[in-house]
Amino acid sequence: MKERNDTDWIVSIEDEGIGIDPEEQEQIFEVFQRGHSHSDGNGTGIGLALCERIIERHSGEIWVDSELDEGSTFSFILPAADT
Repeated sequence: MKERNDTDWIVSIEDEGIGIDPEEQEQIFEVFQRGHSHSDGNGTGIGLALCERIIERHSGEIWVDSELDEGSTFSFILPAADT
């Protein structure tokens, strides 16, 4: 889903995965930190950290809303270009 307010674009992506414990949601944006153990799924812990750095470099913000066993919604906001 994407939407635009007066000055920003907001994009959200939902999944139906294993979810992320609310206590671990901040750490998943740090390099080599994962929201689950290696036995629960693949991943190196680099992808979301890279996304956060790219979005912050463009004056944006990224966050996740999630509950265990209920999937996750990853959202980010970026300033809209002047036209």
